[in-house]
Amino acid sequence: MKVLIADDEEHVREGIELAIDWARFGVEERLFAADGNQAIQLIRRYQPPVLFCDMSMPGMDGLELLRHVREEGLDIQIIVVSGYDDFIYTRAAIKANGVDYILKPFWKQDLEEALGKAIAAWRQSESSQRDYQQTQYRLKQADAMLDEQKLASYFNGETGYHEGLRGLLVKTGLPLELIRVALILPQNRKDLVDRRFYGDEELFIFAVNNILHEILKPYGVHYLCKLDEYQWLLLSSAKEGFSTSKECQRYLAKTTEAWDSTLGLKVLTGLADQEADLHSLPEAVRAARAILLQSKLQHTDTPSKLLQEVPPRFLDQQVLLRAALKNKDKLYAAEIIHSFVQKLKEHELQLKKLQVSTIEANLMLEHASQMISSSGETGVKFIPLWISDLNEWESLQIQQWWALMESEGSESLGSRGIQAVHDYIRMHFQNELSLSALSERFHFSPQYISKKFKEIYNTTVMTYIIELRMEKAKSLLTHTEMQVSEIANSLGYTDENYFGKVFRKVNGVSPLQYRKQQ
Repeated sequence: MKVLIADDEEHVREGIELAIDWARFGVEERLFAADGNQAIQLIRRYQPPVLFCDMSMPGMDGLELLRHVREEGLDIQIIVVSGYDDFIYTRAAIKANGVDYILKPFWKQDLEEALGKAIAAWRQSESSQRDYQQTQYRLKQADAMLDEQKLASYFNGETGYHEGLRGLLVKTGLPLELIRVALILPQNRKDLVDRRFYGDEELFIFAVNNILHEILKPYGVHYLCKLDEYQWLLLSSAKEGFSTSKECQRYLAKTTEAWDSTLGLKVLTGLADQEADLHSLPEAVRAARAILLQSKLQHTDTPSKLLQEVPPRFLDQQVLLRAALKNKDKLYAAEIIHSFVQKLKEHELQLKKLQVSTIEANLMLEHASQMISSSGETGVKFIPLWISDLNEWESLQIQQWWALMESEGSESLGSRGIQAVHDYIRMHFQNELSLSALSERFHFSPQYISKKFKEIYNTTVMTYIIELRMEKAKSLLTHTEMQVSEIANSLGYTDENYFGKVFRKVNGVSPLQYRKQQ
């Protein structure tokens, strides 16, 4: 924190500096000005929170300095220190948001009391300003999300054309015609969000957009729209750098390579051949989706003869899975599903073929739910149609069949079971932990662990992990000289900035600020 002392008498400036225990107030640097002109320049340049100001100075005096502060709306707390006990000066100080008026000769106690009040007022002002900025940011985000949802509904063909769409598209910066359309399917999104972004979907999308803008900004206007959890739509202006399908394909490839090298994000893409206008965008999205469905999920070294064979059908596993369900045999169910996915991996499987298996799997889950409960309300979630990662597909299938077994009440986790989960987290909170990882280790579905953990400990699994990490972080900040980056890494955070964001959210201050306060 900086404090500015403005007085034309050097011994007064030195007297103020020597009288105050600056460290007690967190002041690290003092700035000095001999007149109002120097003072206003220093205020504009360094923006100190507090100003000690004399009224009688050559050139620009205190009155004029305070007038500049008021007119320019500078965020600074004023402490007037003057030998002139005159109301006009006091009134000027009040108008400029002054917090105190001290007569010369001054006492140490008067200076420190005034400084304490000034710093408290400045912190309150800063806090209010931050709150206002955060509120405005959240409102802006909410508006952008609402606009995105309206556009996504239109692009998906769920709502028809209406004039309000013109304004929404214009807000993105895109033209109303000559638009290139590409559909993007993030394959390992869930794994990245859980493992690298600690469940923070918002931060993941922020990182994805940053990389996208960095690559595509030189080539023209573009807009990334989330159609749903698994489908992203990239629109770009064919009036600029995306004028041909070949150019758009090249820029799209550069973007996907950057996502892969920076985040480890794998994607599938489908680019519509023709440009679209606002009216024909839903049709262009369907064209891009048709191309995307032809995408191969992976390439294998399997002999060509096997590649030509028809992939296995998930419906053929129905009898085996119902037997596992009847016997509440989770490991057998997992083995059946894993074996099926391994057979799929032997083929250069197209996305449309996996969707057939997904539809079959959801039919089987629905039938099994109806067998268990007449209402069909078992808490089982259907598998999203646009999943394109076989490992995620396998994991979700296993979790849902486990959830069916748990919904019968035949296998209660109970206090001992959830205690094991709780103890494991307490012992391994510094490692990569997610509900999916805990599910695989303890053989329970993520939703079941979440529900029971909340019931017993009155907190969520992720909140508990963060609490343990932040307590350890505070201990390391207080009792060691480890760098913040080292502490972050020791607690499982590969991104120091994200660690700082979480720490500030939990503790109200940054890691370095916390260390200074101890």
